[in-house]
Amino acid sequence: MRKSIIYLFLLIIIFSNCGIRINKTQLTDEWGGTYANTAVNEFQDREIYNDLTVDVWGMEKTDCKNFTRLDSLSFNGKSCISITWNKAEKCPWIGFGIGWNGYAAKDLTDVMANGTIDFYLRAIKGKQFIPTLIFLLEDYSGIQSVTVLKASQLSHYPIDEEWQKVSIPLNTFLKSAKPLCDFSNIKSLNVECQGAGAFLIDKIEIGGTNSKNINSKKFGVAITQNFPATIFHDELPFAWGLGNYTGKNILLDSTKNYAGKNSIYLKWNEQESGKQMRKIGMNWEQWQAISFPDSLKNYSVKFYIYSADINSFKNLNIGFESYNSKIVKMPIKQEYLASLPSNNNWQMITIPFNDFDFLTEGFDITRFKQLIIEFNNSGELWLDEITIEAKQNL
Repeated sequence: MRKSIIYLFLLIIIFSNCGIRINKTQLTDEWGGTYANTAVNEFQDREIYNDLTVDVWGMEKTDCKNFTRLDSLSFNGKSCISITWNKAEKCPWIGFGIGWNGYAAKDLTDVMANGTIDFYLRAIKGKQFIPTLIFLLEDYSGIQSVTVLKASQLSHYPIDEEWQKVSIPLNTFLKSAKPLCDFSNIKSLNVECQGAGAFLIDKIEIGGTNSKNINSKKFGVAITQNFPATIFHDELPFAWGLGNYTGKNILLDSTKNYAGKNSIYLKWNEQESGKQMRKIGMNWEQWQAISFPDSLKNYSVKFYIYSADINSFKNLNIGFESYNSKIVKMPIKQEYLASLPSNNNWQMITIPFNDFDFLTEGFDITRFKQLIIEFNNSGELWLDEITIEAKQNL
């Protein structure tokens, strides 16, 4: 070390005698970081996926999905991730994960408030509605915090064959169900795929919040709903939250139904489910925003419920979310139930829209996004024929 200092001192003398001036400068990396700010722990693990990323799992092909690295097309560099999937009952979980930076523990605490997960997205072919993608940050204890891709995070809509930037604020993970993961000890970013879709994803990285990259117009003009509107009958192509997890099993079931071929089977135990979300969501117009042609007091949500213990319905909350991210929900009251003598253990439930506190909660009634079903404690039941009905159809 002393020799290096002596050599440096001699060089300075030589350069000075030759009329050469030495100016001070700072070494700057590709993110604009300097030695000064990296020395105080500025976040460095920004790059999650690029051409050379090898810490990716879930790329194998199955009957329900085809996830692969595509070398013939990309937004940046030579390759991107191609994901095509169609969720079926025999595939309880579809998704992939990225460890990034060799699965080293990542400390995101300094960027959780203002950072984003940025990536580029396009449809493989034609135009696509927004996919149901659930993003999960997993820490090294196995706890995951969750957020869902929203239309407001897209640059434009619908999704077509043009690459567009998507920005998901990291602070949305802070609103996940408790317990939250340890954001100072992150292992991987996982992506769960619900419904069906065919998309290309590229250049995933941690960025900074930039409102210019977020399209507040969302879907443009909301579509006007026709009635009765069917939310569920046999299939759930635009839903999330289904699957078989510890303490939670939600799937389509053909063994019991009120009408048609399938019902929605739910079995849950809050003590066992731990970190898992205890709710599901479903849109009924291909994730387009939905408006109603007249006063909401003229509408009701109706569905049928089957359970050996009919008291299981007391552990359900039914609600709606709008595209301004506001949620209204309420428990199922005894007064909403109507017995159906000809269908053993099936009961009809009708909840007037007037009972939901849309106005007080700041809910955007011109842009309905989805129906949400939340379940607490424990229970087992089947749901079928979920509809929204106008007063004349009730």
